[in-house]
Amino acid sequence: MSISIVPQLVKKDLLLWRKMILIFGLANLIAIGILAMLYGRVPSWVFSNLGFSLLIIPGAACGMALLMQTNVFEKVKSTQPFIMSLPVTVKEFTLAKLLVNIPVFTAFWLVMISASFYFCFGLGLFPMGALPFMVMVFLGIFVAYTLILSVSILFQSLGITVIAIMFFEMGTPAYLWTVVYLNPISDYIYGSEAVWNSTALTIVTIQVLVVIFTVSATYFIQSRKRDFI
Repeated sequence: MSISIVPQLVKKDLLLWRKMILIFGLANLIAIGILAMLYGRVPSWVFSNLGFSLLIIPGAACGMALLMQTNVFEKVKSTQPFIMSLPVTVKEFTLAKLLVNIPVFTAFWLVMISASFYFCFGLGLFPMGALPFMVMVFLGIFVAYTLILSVSILFQSLGITVIAIMFFEMGTPAYLWTVVYLNPISDYIYGSEAVWNSTALTIVTIQVLVVIFTVSATYFIQSRKRDFI
């Protein structure tokens, strides 16, 4: 594998969509600023629900928009066949797509976590007992994202990717609500201390492993396609 073509492919996508990424980044900072101004001025339950939406929407929207542009629409607009006519292997092309999308979303995801944990636990909005569940929530978001990204890379179909977005966006809250009702989780969620029992650690471990497996399997499967174009 060439050691130079992958960075060039990554740079190409980042340059093409840098304005979109910056706009969503600015929206994220504005959302945090709005929450900072609202804190203490609205009821806690209003702040929690509004804050969760404001912190997640910019990053999630950027992640979905970027994977659609770089994986789905690139094929629709026939840009992909042109790129593949160059001295680029399928492995290099696939790796470049992963290295564009995952780091950008991860940056937004880390901002989500940092701001959320500051408001929830730094300012005492939630009890510390909710910390393990909050970790599961944000890992759940990352799991859903990697699954959607995988679908967009493997199928490069607008319809299938949209269905995947709808399915995983609805499925993630469903399984998280199932988790919160498990006794080893619900018994401590309102406590004053974070309890990392075997159930909590198992769920977090599974989420991390799903992310690793999804990314690895996507690269493995896509790299071995013969009818890539």
